[in-house]
Amino acid sequence: VIPKGLTRPWLSMVTADPSPSKFWSIQWWLFHWPTQQRFLIDHMRAAMGANDFLDFIQATNTYEGLLEEWHQRSVAEGAPITHVVVEQNAAQKFLLQYDHVRIWRQTRRVTIIPHDTYANKTSKDFGVQALLPQVYKHSLVNLPSGDGLSRGRSMALVNEVTRYPESSTDDCVMAQWFAEITAPKLRRDVERPANPPRMEHRVMAAADFAAWGRTGPL
Repeated sequence: VIPKGLTRPWLSMVTADPSPSKFWSIQWWLFHWPTQQRFLIDHMRAAMGANDFLDFIQATNTYEGLLEEWHQRSVAEGAPITHVVVEQNAAQKFLLQYDHVRIWRQTRRVTIIPHDTYANKTSKDFGVQALLPQVYKHSLVNLPSGDGLSRGRSMALVNEVTRYPESSTDDCVMAQWFAEITAPKLRRDVERPANPPRMEHRVMAAADFAAWGRTGPL
């Protein structure tokens, strides 16, 4: 549930660290720019296939899957999901090559962003251990805890965050890191003012002007 009392601007986004053989971690985050608070709206960590994430049923001409379900919820709650960040290899294998995914993102106005996990994973400036400890240290992460199901989904993330990099799994940590490394760029893109066309005026040198004036008609 979207926290009550929040006012725009915010970013509503989904991150996913899929695996064809292990558990997927799929997280729905709301970044509230005025307060810098991050709200984990929902989290699914389960063994699943690409069709469980997003599928198109031709017989009924409808979409099914967790991504469609969450998008419908986000629209109903007034915070439509606008971006989905997925590990790059999985994005190419499970999503971007299919026409039904292209149509889904166009009709839902959602941007799917492939993320290269290994490019900055250990970076001293943008890596997992550079970004995640800071947001927890400054109490910028809000995890759901209203009932047993919510607490269980939060603890799946907490267990990995507090043990990383010694934890036996890291899919939950990766999914949150995708959000942390991507959200600032998305904010800059949204807030960047449109640059007016740049007009350049060059004064013609006197010698050039004289030469031009002597050309006369062809």
